[in-house]
Amino acid sequence: MARIANPALLTNADFYGTLAAARSLGRYGIPVTVAHDNRLGIASWSRFVARSCSCPPTSDSRAFLKWLLEFGSSAPGHVLYPTSDDAAFIYAAHREELSQHFHLYQPPIEAIYALLNKRTLYAEARAVGLQVPRTWFPQTDADFAQLAQQPGPGLVIKPVTQILFTHHRKGEVVTEPGRLKARYEAFADEPYAPELVERDPQVARPMVQEFHPGAGSAIYSLSGFITHRGQWAMRAATKVLQLPRRLGVGICFENAPIEPALAEGIVSLCQRIGYFGVFEAEFIREGDGRLLIDFNPRFFGQLGFDVARGLPLVALAYESARQNTERVARLLQAAGEWSTANAPPPVFCHQMALNLVLSSQQASRAMPSEEARGWRSWVRDHQTVDAVFDDDDRVPAAVDFFSRISAYARHPRSFVRTVVLNR
Repeated sequence: MARIANPALLTNADFYGTLAAARSLGRYGIPVTVAHDNRLGIASWSRFVARSCSCPPTSDSRAFLKWLLEFGSSAPGHVLYPTSDDAAFIYAAHREELSQHFHLYQPPIEAIYALLNKRTLYAEARAVGLQVPRTWFPQTDADFAQLAQQPGPGLVIKPVTQILFTHHRKGEVVTEPGRLKARYEAFADEPYAPELVERDPQVARPMVQEFHPGAGSAIYSLSGFITHRGQWAMRAATKVLQLPRRLGVGICFENAPIEPALAEGIVSLCQRIGYFGVFEAEFIREGDGRLLIDFNPRFFGQLGFDVARGLPLVALAYESARQNTERVARLLQAAGEWSTANAPPPVFCHQMALNLVLSSQQASRAMPSEEARGWRSWVRDHQTVDAVFDDDDRVPAAVDFFSRISAYARHPRSFVRTVVLNR
C-alpha cells in the first residue's frame, strides 16, 4: 500500500537551506509548498516545489503568524519546520496554536531562546563542560574602560541574537580601544522587533567578544539531528572560506572527523536545555581547544552538504513531525552506517560566490594570485556539492545570480568593501 505523504510548508525562500530542504523533500516524494515574501526567493523556483505562494516576511512576526494560521486553517496537515532564526522563534512561541493546523517537531520556546540568545547559550554550554570565547556584556563607563585595556588584536561587537534583528549584522571588529564605546552604542541603536523586546528588554544590548583573526578560515561545525529521546546522528565540517572573510557567511566547507568530546558536549547541551531536532553548532579554535560560538536550531545554509554525506536531516525532521518513530530509527541507523571508506567525501561550495570573490580580489590585489589559483584547484580536485547549482534543478542558480548581482548594484559600497577589498 502506498504511503500517504503529508505536504510540507517551507518559508524563507531566499535561504540556501530552504532550497536544499525543498530539493530533499521533493526527492523524498513529498509535495512541497514554498512561501515567499520576495519573488526572487530561490527556493520558489525549484522544480521540486509543487506550489509557491506569497506571505509576509518572518521579520514582521505578527503579520507572518496571522498569515501562517490562516494558511494552516485553509490547508491543514502540512509539516512545518523552521528555516531561519525568526521562524524557529515564531514556531516555538506559538507552537500550541500552530499545532492545531500543522505537524510540528518543535521544542518549547524556552529551549529555542536559550540556544539563540548567546548570553544563555554560553552559560548553558559552560555548565556541560564546553568552552566558549571570553565574552562581556558591558553596562557602565567603567566596563568599557576595563575592556579597552584587554590585550589582543581587537574586540568584536555582536548582537546577542539574530532573532527578529532588523539588519542581521554578524558583528563589527574594533581594533582601536578608544572607539569601542561609540561603536557599541551605534550598534545598540539597531532595532529588534517589538515582540522580542517585550519578551526580553535586555536583548538590544550587544555583547563584546575577544577577536580571533584566524577564525574565519578555521571554523569547525557539528551538524546533525537529535530526537526527544536522545538518539542522534552527526557530521562534522570545517568552514575554510567565508564572505566577508573576517565575519561572514560560509561559502566553502570540507568534511572533517567528529571530535567525540565536542559531540558529547553538544548532546549534553541539547538534553540539558530540552532541545530536539536539526542543529548546527559552530566552534573556533584556540590553541588545542575549541570554543563554541553559535548554535542554529533549524535548517541551515550548508544543509545539502550533510544530505550528500548520508545524513538525511530533512527526512528526519519530516518523519519526526509525523511521529513515524520506526522510520526515524531506520534513517538514523543508515546515517550511522555511512562511511568515507569507499569514496572520498565531497566538499561544499557556493561556486558563483567563490568565483566572484576570486576575480574581484585578484583585480584589487586583496588576494594574491597564488591563493586564488589554489582555490580554483581546490574546486577542480574535489567532488563538489554546490549551494545552489544542481544539474537536475538549474533555474534556482540563474535566479540566485540575478538576485545577487541586483543586490550589489543597489549597494555598490557594500560590494566593494566586502567582496572586492575583503573588509
